[in-house]
Amino acid sequence: MVLARLWRSAGPGGCRALLLAGLLLLLLRQVAKQLSAVGLGLGLAVQHRGPPHPPPLSRRREVGRTSRTEPLRGETSGRPPPNVVFVKTHKTGSSTLQNILFRLGERHHLTVAFPHYTYQFAYPQPFAATFVEPLPPGAARYNLLLSHLRLAAGELRRVMPPDSLYLTILRDPVRTFPSVFAYYRSTVPAFQALANHPQPLAAFLQAPARYYDPADAGNGLARNPMAFDLGLEAGGEEGGSQWDRELERLNRTFQLVLIAEHFDESLLLARELLGLHLEELAYVRLNARRGGGDEALAPGLAWRIRAWNWLDVRLYRYFQAVLWHRVELYGYTRMKGELEALRALLRETRETCLAGEAVGPEETADELRPWQPDTAAILGYNLRPGLPPAQHASCYRLVLPELQYHARLYYQQYGREMCALPCD
Repeated sequence: MVLARLWRSAGPGGCRALLLAGLLLLLLRQVAKQLSAVGLGLGLAVQHRGPPHPPPLSRRREVGRTSRTEPLRGETSGRPPPNVVFVKTHKTGSSTLQNILFRLGERHHLTVAFPHYTYQFAYPQPFAATFVEPLPPGAARYNLLLSHLRLAAGELRRVMPPDSLYLTILRDPVRTFPSVFAYYRSTVPAFQALANHPQPLAAFLQAPARYYDPADAGNGLARNPMAFDLGLEAGGEEGGSQWDRELERLNRTFQLVLIAEHFDESLLLARELLGLHLEELAYVRLNARRGGGDEALAPGLAWRIRAWNWLDVRLYRYFQAVLWHRVELYGYTRMKGELEALRALLRETRETCLAGEAVGPEETADELRPWQPDTAAILGYNLRPGLPPAQHASCYRLVLPELQYHARLYYQQYGREMCALPCD
């Protein structure tokens, strides 16, 4: 109606032609706006569907740390990282996750709960609050507790804030037990008699009761070592429903139990729980044993390992099912895309930082050499030569072995060396 009145009032000739041209220009502008909006919407949809790819290392301040253009999730929300208790289990890959958490603590100047002396909380005694160094001056509470201990959840709660997140890690007992045996063959009483045997593991598993004394506290790692680390007492043969209750109790204690055979999936679940940026998950495999991944078990040996470590098998299978349930809730498609991004980050990080693959102690630089037991060779890393200072510092932290990182953070926090024996 409005257009008709304008047309009649314009009169014949050039006025109507001008009016027609103006209307056509207005129509073209409206169409252009709509096309632009549709194009922007399509572009955003494509960005949203694509997997998250990390920025190139040349744009990073340091390995494992986001740039200031992409702040940490914790910083974005205006809150610090959460308080964390990580219960390390022996020979499960726990040192790798510990290094990630050490770096998190160092970046954010978090207060670490350290043992009074050495690098463990009086292991194999159950953890007690009295094993912890006092808070350093000016600190209101501990933020991280990451050293080896034997779980006593009530005592941990006396030390750590009530909102602390509890993590641990498990590994297939068929892989864990041979590694424990090799690493501690000269220190665990049940293994010592076989220290010089040509096939010590097979000999032990042929007649384990001949060597194993459950009353000896030093034999905690000689049977069901993961269950022992988590505070369980598995005397005698396989029990019944009591273990279902124990496993449910552990499931209530821990917000996440990582599985070593699915470490990257576990790490992405930890990332969401802790509010970390993808780049903070950069890692290399630490404290690995030379030949540990290449061993072929003799026929029947895997069965004997499972039979001897029946509670570890039960523990592992229970939390393996819990992990896959959590992955299902996380979303398989989301997990697949983030795994691709994480593994691309890991490849790039290793190419940037490392001089090559992990090497034996005889080839590792002194300050980067892991502690060596007398029955196994533990691999370490050398850094790529010529790294710029800032990048060298972050790569150095990435490969720093457990004991050296302990000592580094302890000195930063207390201004003195960590005691190797009980301090006066």
